[in-house]
Amino acid sequence: MSVQSVTTVWERLAESYWAFSSASKDFFSEGVDQLTCLRRAFRSEDRPIAIYMTQFLGNSEIKELFEELVYLASFSHGSIQAVRRLILSLPRDWVLANIEKFADPILDAGDYDEYRRFLELYMELDQDLAFKLATRATQQEDEDIKEAGEDFLEKLMPEVGSATPIRIIGAPNMPLSDSNPA
Repeated sequence: MSVQSVTTVWERLAESYWAFSSASKDFFSEGVDQLTCLRRAFRSEDRPIAIYMTQFLGNSEIKELFEELVYLASFSHGSIQAVRRLILSLPRDWVLANIEKFADPILDAGDYDEYRRFLELYMELDQDLAFKLATRATQQEDEDIKEAGEDFLEKLMPEVGSATPIRIIGAPNMPLSDSNPA
């Protein structure tokens, strides 16, 4: 790439940054209903922008968007890690008290993908919750959902015959296994 084209690319980048910065200030100004805008954008082609802007909200506003974030956490898309970070940024006790209320209806009609996405999120959030969902998945008629549950149970209980999931370092609220790893 020539020096001139690098300069042109940089100028375009700088111009768009300053335009974005100005629009962001307008978006967060008084009188703008950010939550309504974000809810609408979450279900449109503007989803990545909405997810990006949500990170600048306070916990109380993110809690108001929690149902939509749980929905977005239920399927594969390019911003799923950002959605998970938003959910995990909220107080853990509050998330644990509220997530199943929104995830269960999705799972009731869900397929393999929804179960896998929630199992991944639950593994990061709380291993007891992940164990509960993995067990639920193994009881489904759909073979792919059963397989997802079995895969996650193996991650949670890697030792054959272990009745209690072993604790994975950094995972909250997970009982230690009675088994001896020696």
